[in-house]
Amino acid sequence: MRFGCIVCKNIIWGDFILWISTAQHSTAQHSTAQHSTLNYSNNYVNSDFKNQSYEKILSLIKKFKSNYSQYTNKNYNETETRRDFLDPFFEAFGWDVANRAGKSQTYRDVIHEDKLKVGKETKAPDYAFRIGGSRVFFVEAKKPGVNLKDDSLPAFQLRRYGWSAKLGISFLTDFEELAIYDCTRKPSINDKASTARIEYIHFEDYLKRFDFLYEILNKESIEQGSLEKYIAGSSNKKGTESVDIDFLSTLDNLRTKLASNISKLNKDLSVRDLNYAVQQIIDRIIFLRAAEDRGIEEYGDLKRTCDNKNENFYSNLLGIFKRADGKYNSGLFDFAKDTISGNIEIDNKVIKEIINELYYPLSPYEFSVISVEIMGNAYEQFLGKTITIGRNHSAKIELKPEVRKAGGVYYTPEYIVDYIVENTVGEAIRGKKPEEIANIKILDPACGSGSFLLGAYKYLLNYHIEYYNKIKDRAKFKGSKEDVIKENGDLTIWIKKQILRNNIFGVDIDSNAVEVTKLSLLMKCLEGESPASIQNNQDLFNERALPSLEDNIKSGNSLINSNFNSEGERLFASDEDTQYKIKCFSWDKEFSSVIKKGGFDIIIGNPPYVKEYTDRESFENVKKGNLSKYYQGKMDLWYFFVCFGLDILKENGKLGFIAPNNWITNAGASILRNKVLTDSKILKYVDFGDFRVFLEAGIQTMVFILNKEKINKDYEIDYYKILNKNIDVIDIEKFLFENEPSNDISHIKTIISKDKMLNNLITFIDSSKDKVLSKIKEMGNYYFKATDITNGIHHHHDYVDKNRLEILGNGFKIGDGIFVISDEEKNALNLSKEELELIKPAYTTEQIKRYYADSNNKEWVIYTDSTFKDVNKIKKYPNIKKHLDKFKSVITSDNAPYGLHRARKENFFVGEKIISLRKCAKEPAFTYVDFDSYVSAAFYVIKPEDIDLKYLTGILNSKLIAFWLRNKGKMQGSNYQIDKEPLLNIPICNTDNENLKNKLINHVNEMIECNQRLINEKNPDSINRIKNDIADIDSFIDKTVYSIYNISEEERKIIEGD
Repeated sequence: MRFGCIVCKNIIWGDFILWISTAQHSTAQHSTAQHSTLNYSNNYVNSDFKNQSYEKILSLIKKFKSNYSQYTNKNYNETETRRDFLDPFFEAFGWDVANRAGKSQTYRDVIHEDKLKVGKETKAPDYAFRIGGSRVFFVEAKKPGVNLKDDSLPAFQLRRYGWSAKLGISFLTDFEELAIYDCTRKPSINDKASTARIEYIHFEDYLKRFDFLYEILNKESIEQGSLEKYIAGSSNKKGTESVDIDFLSTLDNLRTKLASNISKLNKDLSVRDLNYAVQQIIDRIIFLRAAEDRGIEEYGDLKRTCDNKNENFYSNLLGIFKRADGKYNSGLFDFAKDTISGNIEIDNKVIKEIINELYYPLSPYEFSVISVEIMGNAYEQFLGKTITIGRNHSAKIELKPEVRKAGGVYYTPEYIVDYIVENTVGEAIRGKKPEEIANIKILDPACGSGSFLLGAYKYLLNYHIEYYNKIKDRAKFKGSKEDVIKENGDLTIWIKKQILRNNIFGVDIDSNAVEVTKLSLLMKCLEGESPASIQNNQDLFNERALPSLEDNIKSGNSLINSNFNSEGERLFASDEDTQYKIKCFSWDKEFSSVIKKGGFDIIIGNPPYVKEYTDRESFENVKKGNLSKYYQGKMDLWYFFVCFGLDILKENGKLGFIAPNNWITNAGASILRNKVLTDSKILKYVDFGDFRVFLEAGIQTMVFILNKEKINKDYEIDYYKILNKNIDVIDIEKFLFENEPSNDISHIKTIISKDKMLNNLITFIDSSKDKVLSKIKEMGNYYFKATDITNGIHHHHDYVDKNRLEILGNGFKIGDGIFVISDEEKNALNLSKEELELIKPAYTTEQIKRYYADSNNKEWVIYTDSTFKDVNKIKKYPNIKKHLDKFKSVITSDNAPYGLHRARKENFFVGEKIISLRKCAKEPAFTYVDFDSYVSAAFYVIKPEDIDLKYLTGILNSKLIAFWLRNKGKMQGSNYQIDKEPLLNIPICNTDNENLKNKLINHVNEMIECNQRLINEKNPDSINRIKNDIADIDSFIDKTVYSIYNISEEERKIIEGD
């Protein structure tokens, strides 16, 4: 949701008796008093409306106070309380409680029909308050006289609603009392009424607390961001667990119990079939349990399968599943296709346990308010694990190998999905009629649990609701026998099914993910339905409630089209295991009608980010197929999805992805860049920089929207970048959806030039910077050759880490040297003179910094190059062999077990050179080094022979080159990534002005000397003086470099203001 809030200070008005005697005073006095303590709240306040609200609340208080005994009498009921006090109370804060505006069910401010069950009792949150169709809070109403302060059951009911719906807060009130509850804390039936209660306000204090109430209840304030900021400030994060995380835990528990029991009782079942059966059973149970809470199925149906202990509970459950197939036709209950789960045994005890866990009081969930998106979030994580079978046919749940390598599964936040959908689907359907929209085909080629397809489906549903509600005669939809709109303004299930079948398509290599996507879409299709509406659909059209999505959502490898090449030669082995793993997917066959008509109109998603070194097999498989033309070294798997996505996109179709932001400068992305520049136009580009869109991952991401078209002329785009990694998500949402500016977000208009960028990097810079950069390039008369630069040593196995320790076992500890050893470890090896020749001084960032190099190394590298792949060569070095043999089980380099993974050419590490730190946060760090120094891949070594290295060090460390690298080099967020390609592209001005050259060299010598003294100095006063000298010399170096490049004062301001 896109709302936020501020915690307000209280205004003390004196006790109620005093207030009542001065009630006739003008509200101007009230406003003056409140603004003295709440002047920051003006951001959200319409003062005239606020004064009117104040008067209305005052009137309600008077009314309640004057007839207190009547309203607290046991005969005065909840309905009367709502009519007389609660409805006008919330209307006073700007809510259209009675829907006087006549909005459709989807968009009305307040819903009174969120039906739930608590135990055997049918119950609903009395009010669900919404903005733009999204819930912001629930209100549970009671009649006066109920002790809300101490009665725990009403509080538990409210918190259960709010927590299940993943709301921040909700309200419990009988007007006499108002309690605000933190709904981020998981509710328990044993909780006291005070548990998770943030505020308790008696009606006599409503005016004392009016400013606070206005901030958190006024609709306009909430629209402008008040509520979420209040939630963020008031929620006690300790002990909180969101419903999606808890639901994931429940899913994991269900899977573990089912897998263990099924594996034990059905020993002929393969691991693949076991995974399939467990997934099918869980999906079916969750679907039906949610249908019960939504009133579509009779509450307790699943639970009743376990009533008679003399019956087979799983057989009873299968009976319900088969009955559901006749009703829903969703494919979820299709036992003609599923020949596995209907022919297995499961213990009664296990069935009873897993079903009871989903019912009150063991379950904290209210499935009727748990959104499909919340379930999808849990399922996305759930799909990251798989069942394996161990000894004695015991089942074990573990991370899938690809997930383990990636460091986990990361669910795309809803605001990212909404932004991409709005700028692809939204743009494609704007102004179109339903019959035109029916032909638009939307694809997610790596759909996972279906979050993007669900977002697209929701957008389409909402568009159709708005469209049809504007038509007075409620026109029919493509020959339907029934109105497309219900009495409450919602779409009928018939048209929801048509939209789903016509528009939504997805593919995923994981068949379980495909089933979850179908489940999510079908549950969305069922939202708002009742047994009567489903029966009506069957009576009118003689068809079951839900569509089959077999032709829409399919399992396969989007990147591998066929088992055969164009010559008919087989590419992959024909055995079942290989075929299951490869999962070739023929787009021409699977979506033939779409491909024949030119392809998909929209492609959206979050494709998998996989580096080749983490999963070489996947890349090798893709390279064998028709996408080999898009392969290059150092690429990422998601590049294939963009290139192929553009291939199967219709002309003028749109592609929107969230992906890592380094493709614009990555050496392994040149084919991708050329494809984007040649076959599309960039419509939108948002760089999230260091801000973590995926909270658990350090991936720096961007969102782009591409339009497929051949464009040969230059064009302008708006480029946005998040500057503050700690920016509030609320502010990002305001920017994305409301174009609200922020100091934490930069915006430039930049030119995309195919001519300049083809076979080059893509950079987003404004025109003034571009002119300075062009001048720097013009002044460049010297460039490094590829042979001048090397990356440092890639040991592959420098020390023992946690993962290696698990393999090595006892006798080792984290930090033990493998190829990189300490002085102590080196001495303990008792190396011969000949062996010592292989031991080279190793240096780290501790000894090598900007303008500083310490020759006193603390570590040594066993420098065995690729020739040591021949194991016979190590025989001359028995002590080194003995040392490395201890680690044989963890050494997996290309030159294992005795050679370094990448030793590099040794001449780079010997003698004079410049060493550059590869990743720099504040500024680039280049260091002149004149001693033998063997560095790791954290550094690059620069060793040209035709230019003075100290002169070069000054140039490279200057603000001018930092400016160049920021705009033309490779950045990871705000961090410099100085790889070989950016180094090769730096325009060095090797001036023939000897005075300037010598001046720069002298400054560099001074800088090296000052940094050497700084490291050795202990006196604080001396340290400060040296630091001041370093700052001054740095400034002199910059001025000299500006002179060398002939930079004007205006140009300098642009460089230093960047």
